[in-house]
Amino acid sequence: MRNLTHKQRVLLKVVEKLAEKGTSSKFMLVKTLFLLAIEENMGRLIKFYNFFPYKYGPFSNVCYSDLSLMEHEGYLLENEKHLALTMKGKEAINGTSFPISLKVKRVINKFNSDHEIKEYVYKNYKEYTIKSEIIPHAEKQKISTGIFSIGYEGKDIDAFLNILVKNEINLLIDVRKNAFSMNFSFTKNKLTKYLEKTGIEYLHLPELGVEGELRESLSTINDYQNLFKQYEATTLIDNFERVMRIVKWGEEKKVALMCFEANKNMCHRGVIANYIEKNNGVVTHI
Repeated sequence: MRNLTHKQRVLLKVVEKLAEKGTSSKFMLVKTLFLLAIEENMGRLIKFYNFFPYKYGPFSNVCYSDLSLMEHEGYLLENEKHLALTMKGKEAINGTSFPISLKVKRVINKFNSDHEIKEYVYKNYKEYTIKSEIIPHAEKQKISTGIFSIGYEGKDIDAFLNILVKNEINLLIDVRKNAFSMNFSFTKNKLTKYLEKTGIEYLHLPELGVEGELRESLSTINDYQNLFKQYEATTLIDNFERVMRIVKWGEEKKVALMCFEANKNMCHRGVIANYIEKNNGVVTHI
């Protein structure tokens, strides 16, 4: 038996308890996990799921990936749109801690149908319904504009998307030299697909990236400062028109520059941002 993560065990526990009530739809599962994250602060006990606004309210790509994995490996099954644990799944959650079991029980006892939990979530967490296809939305009269920057270090794909959606980003500009990551959700092809689902365009500008070998020997603040001085004096000067194109896009829509590092001062996107601001632009770091 594989060594499941804590959040995967909670997912299985929720499926078990929902199945006992006959309410174990995927919709109910995701919304229950959402309320466990938001109202029960499950993330304080374990590394838990993050959520972002999507077609049916709050959604988690990581949750769905885990659900697919758990089904593939025989921990649960879906029958007539309802989920249920197998014996393997029940064995995997033996010994679930009392605090976690209590939180799961509290949320599940509140709702008896998809409709009930949908009404509750949509009423109390409207910020997660802005992309929903279930309810009508007023047409936006004005398109927001501006330039932002973001690093994905320490974020899963759902937390990352949540930040972009809440800041109304229309275009994500990837300024990595190579659009690859050990977190496969942030490789070019996967990231593009995730962004498409939320209506966000993706553009890769490898010309604005930093060669990998130049980063290999970085260890001190001085090393970074020297690299960034060289980057500004060469790469940015050579790509002045591309940078000014970003400024132009920022006047038409909301644009976010993306790279890995959480701290923009340790990332070349911070140098790009400073360069833009020197040329009469404004960049907000999110």
